[in-house]
Amino acid sequence: MVIAATSSANDINKELYQLTDTVQDAEGNTYRTVTIGEQVWLAESLRSTQFQDGSPVRSGVIPKDDQENLLKYGRLYNWHDVSDQRNLCPVGWRVATDEDWKKLELAIGMPEEEVHQNGWRGGDQKLGLQLKEAQADGLFSKVDPSIVNKQNFFARPAGVKWNGWYITEGAYTEFWTASSASDKKGIIRTLAYAWWNTHKNEIRRATSSKDYMFSVRCVKTEDQ
Repeated sequence: MVIAATSSANDINKELYQLTDTVQDAEGNTYRTVTIGEQVWLAESLRSTQFQDGSPVRSGVIPKDDQENLLKYGRLYNWHDVSDQRNLCPVGWRVATDEDWKKLELAIGMPEEEVHQNGWRGGDQKLGLQLKEAQADGLFSKVDPSIVNKQNFFARPAGVKWNGWYITEGAYTEFWTASSASDKKGIIRTLAYAWWNTHKNEIRRATSSKDYMFSVRCVKTEDQ
């Protein structure tokens, strides 16, 4: 069973595993990394169940509680764990902030006048496609394969956990940032995957209740 599971994970991550730079978190999970602009990012979503000091993370569920989804999607966390000073990420890394995401967006072509806006942005530059691992063609238009995953970011539609339910897998991915918007809300990024979604070329900057469980990406700290 272990061999079959490993083989399945390797099939899922065949393209991802062509990236050779890696880092490990506190419990030994290995992640591929990618350089975009002047930043180094995890090229896959976080899977850690421990903070850097070894203490357990309170959230960190696998989409649909299906172990086969762990290497495909990573885990989903609430914002309270994302922002915890004990740090979910590997040593020398941090959960990407709103400002980190803005630097990424500018590096891949977002206009300066859009980067600070809320809502869906970057459509003209197809920034959403540049970050997504895959995007289905629509009925009346085809996706340019040279743009999809252009940045080797490998974003996948893990969906979210909300009020005890797993929803939107295959249709959306939501990434927490470590940045707070208010006592109850944190700042997020969203990508849409459904072929019919009018925002599938874009990336959304918005806020969400800190109790939602979303995916997490880490960025390397500048002093490492």
